[in-house]
Amino acid sequence: MQVIVTDRAGDVAEYSVEEFSDLFTQLGDEMKIDALCGGCCSCATCHIYTDASDAMYLSDCDESERDVLDGLLHVRDGSRLLCQLSLKEKMKTLKITIAQSE
Repeated sequence: MQVIVTDRAGDVAEYSVEEFSDLFTQLGDEMKIDALCGGCCSCATCHIYTDASDAMYLSDCDESERDVLDGLLHVRDGSRLLCQLSLKEKMKTLKITIAQSE
């Protein structure tokens, strides 16, 4: 899957990944996200925005993810935690924007 990522500086990069966990690791290694909790859904340092048109392909936001998102200042429609994202349906390209840090 191709993922087009707009980072906090507005720079756009394209990643080819098999799983979102691969993208989580790459963005953490590049210091584009902090990924402080290592993917445990507790810190929100991997807060991203997804496009509404992609929602049907993505896993639903569960209660623990909603609880973390509810505590954020910059939450909006399409807010998700990258560490919790998975696909419901195969898709070719996903566009995400990394949210402002809290």
